[in-house]
This record gives sequence, C-alpha cells and structure tokens, in this order.
Amino acid sequence: MILFILLFNFIKLYTLSFTKLKYIYIYMDNKIDLNKEYNKIISYLTKKECWNYGFIKYSQIKKTISYITKIKTVYIIRKLFLYLVEQDIFIKKQNKNVRSYLYKFRNPNEARTEKKNIIITFE
Repeated sequence: MILFILLFNFIKLYTLSFTKLKYIYIYMDNKIDLNKEYNKIISYLTKKECWNYGFIKYSQIKKTISYITKIKTVYIIRKLFLYLVEQDIFIKKQNKNVRSYLYKFRNPNEARTEKKNIIITFE
C-alpha cells in the first residue's frame, strides 16, 4: 500500500486538449511550461536548418527533442511532437506499404502555398 502511494505521488501527469495544454505536472513539485519548450524546439531546429535533413523517422526526432529540452519522459516528448505536427511545423509522409510515417521540419522562410487545379470551360 505504501509503495502504491509513493508511486502515485511520484508520477502525476495532467493533460488537456492540445490547444489548452500549457503545463504538465511531474514529480508533484516540478512543472514544465510547454510554450517555452515549443519555442525552444522551433528555434533550435531553425538554427540547425533541419529542413535540409529531409524526411526522417520519429525516433530521431524524439532523440533531438529530448536533447533540446532535457526531458526524458517519453509521454511528454510525444505530446510536444504531436502538437508540433498539429501546428504544421512538421510535414508528415506515410511510407509505402507500411504503417509508419516519416517527418520533415518545415522551412519557416518558405511560403506555405497549396496547389489546386482550376478548370475553366468556355461555352
């Protein structure tokens, strides 16, 4: 019983939806400001010009985010990454015949344009 109480107090994670996610509480006393972490990740990836790396696996991005933020909890790293994908900071591409995906950091200086086909008919 005492072990259960210690484990419950040791790891306490609160999550909300991605748009309202501001803090994740860990170890009861420490809290992580996620907006600060997002800015840190984006500025690091921009400084290193990571859009030149092409499409890479999530595991490599996870190691990079862990290095940048000094966070080792896989759950928090995944939440940070999913928020970045939701905000179109990463481009997502599915591998052929496999369920895995590759991701590419979007160049912030590049214009975000969409290609649309327009058909004009004259009568």
